[in-house]
Amino acid sequence: MPAAAAAFLNAPPARADQVKTLDDDWRRQLADGYLKDGATFKVRSLQDGLELWETPGGGYMVVETTQQALLEGSATAWSPYSGCTGDLAYLGPGKYFAYDTPGAVDLITGEVSAARELRVIARDAAGMARDTLHVAPMDAERISAWRTKNDPTAAVAQSSGGGGLTPVKSGDVKYRVPSYSYITGCHVYPNTTGTCGWVAGSIVTRYWHARSSARKLLPTKYRSGTNLTSSPNFATYLKGSKGDSSVAWDLKERLAWNASNQGVAYAASWALGNIGMFSQVESGWPVIVFGSLPVGNNKKGTHAVVGYGTTKSGYLITHYGWSGYTDIVLNGGIIGSNARFRLT
Repeated sequence: MPAAAAAFLNAPPARADQVKTLDDDWRRQLADGYLKDGATFKVRSLQDGLELWETPGGGYMVVETTQQALLEGSATAWSPYSGCTGDLAYLGPGKYFAYDTPGAVDLITGEVSAARELRVIARDAAGMARDTLHVAPMDAERISAWRTKNDPTAAVAQSSGGGGLTPVKSGDVKYRVPSYSYITGCHVYPNTTGTCGWVAGSIVTRYWHARSSARKLLPTKYRSGTNLTSSPNFATYLKGSKGDSSVAWDLKERLAWNASNQGVAYAASWALGNIGMFSQVESGWPVIVFGSLPVGNNKKGTHAVVGYGTTKSGYLITHYGWSGYTDIVLNGGIIGSNARFRLT
């Protein structure tokens, strides 16, 4: 274990006000779905509405409390925060931190950074986490009800039959691009018929901006931390005078146009069908796929999605372009073309 992480693990016990046992109905119901039935668990606060649930004999969950949904967890593995004290933060899968003034420790690598800087990043990450919710079968009905009430873009996904799409099973994941949470945690603009390519382009642009933020791929007024602003709408800016019906070659040109305007070196291309699609993703570069794709309820429709991973069974793992619809397996449809963009 890295020495810096060990220092936190060997520190005095957590403050009494940090650890509490909660047994609200929704917590019990959610825990029973993922932990061992009836398992006792303690709840510790992470940041900005995120919670850590830990069971004494192994098993943990990272939970988003606003939508009352799982972000990450295991019924048997020990919590990555086990034994840690002080304030805790979750920045996405594999990114676990404990911090106290003045230092913050990455619990995987043991690297130390400034606690003040981490607190700022952690707030951004909590917002991102709310968009990384997987559409697991047991969560779909609850998420759908929450989004209908609280999310102005929900009607788009519901009318498109998004709830019938297939989420990837953890055991079937073969590969995801580096820092893929920049895709799953991206702000998603309203995605009406014909604008899906521009929304997909905004997600890919945000990914490369966050992955190399010093290069400033996103224009200033479209940045919220490393994420996209909710307003103004970067997808609309990306579209410019192009029509709503985006296609691979138009999107490639506009992604290149934005990068050129920002003075950022890039590579951009497009191809018919699925040519080069899997090799792009497995090289660590997301790809935007256009075609007649599944849109739920055994229907297909013209759509564009962002591919950012592959499954062992030979399919793409995608962000479907609707808020809350990440880690969706693209296991059908006809691919007409694909657009590629990356920084160089």
